[in-house]
Amino acid sequence: MRLDFQKKVANSQTTLPVVGALAVVLWLVLPLPAGEGAAFPSPDYGLWGLVPPWLGEGTWSLGLSLCCAAVAVYLMAELNNAHVLLRVSSRMLASMLAILLALAVGCHRFQPGSVVMLLVLLSFFPLFSTYQLPSPSRTFLVYLLLSAASLLFPRLLWMVPVYWFLQGYLRAFSLRCLVASLLGVLLPYWIWAGVTVLVDGSFGLLQLPLPQVEEVEGLDVRNVLTFALVVVLFVSGAVDFYVHQFLDKTRTRILYNVVIMHGVCVVVFAVLQFQYVATLLPLLLIDTAMVFGHFFTLTHTRFSHIYTLLLLAAAVGMVVYLYLYD
Repeated sequence: MRLDFQKKVANSQTTLPVVGALAVVLWLVLPLPAGEGAAFPSPDYGLWGLVPPWLGEGTWSLGLSLCCAAVAVYLMAELNNAHVLLRVSSRMLASMLAILLALAVGCHRFQPGSVVMLLVLLSFFPLFSTYQLPSPSRTFLVYLLLSAASLLFPRLLWMVPVYWFLQGYLRAFSLRCLVASLLGVLLPYWIWAGVTVLVDGSFGLLQLPLPQVEEVEGLDVRNVLTFALVVVLFVSGAVDFYVHQFLDKTRTRILYNVVIMHGVCVVVFAVLQFQYVATLLPLLLIDTAMVFGHFFTLTHTRFSHIYTLLLLAAAVGMVVYLYLYD
């Protein structure tokens, strides 16, 4: 038996405005719980230490984070339009990102992950466009955006080899592209080095610690629950995609495999160093919105209908617990 609840929601042109309004309400009516305000030390967050502290507090923080979320939702809609990520006309990927950002507690505060998310999402545009097209110029842009994001979160540079692999999978990598990628990574740091020499007369190098399993002190159950729910959504969407991928075009299958591999790497990095989950979670939300949005839009069975309602109930229960947690 097939049900049309998901199909109606996914194909409706009013879904994105309604979901967007609901996300804004959640953003403004359900602020962060008292005491939520993790520090972002300069050694781990690069140039974020230069951001005025008052931008991460109160109304400024809430407003800036909401603006970043709105831009991310717009970029997701444009990414879907540019690369036809769904077989039907739908705004579900952008809608899914909007509701996930609204449900994620840590995203309601202006923090490094807010900016990193936008730059990584922007990097998907030239990355996807390199499919079977080894383009040094587009490759340079991909790694320039990734490197610019790493100025705020230097550990993100460990994603560079992942992007090399993804470009290889897209059959878009060559020796010239490798050189272009290295130049793209180095350019923001060259500029920053020049600025520090002019200002301080010395090089201001950013630290890049080796990735390793570290003991996490003061683990917040809210971060654990949010991350767990997003991982469940990501896995659900990925499994459904692999079951029904034969229905998509070859190019679409390749792009979704890239998204899934990117998401898996983000999950692994977050598990290894969970103290950075507040910064890594927005990146995982991008991948999850795409793969779970694909599931919600294109799978209309009785099982998917019931499963989606169960996940919705779990999400509502989690949000209530997160905002009542003391």
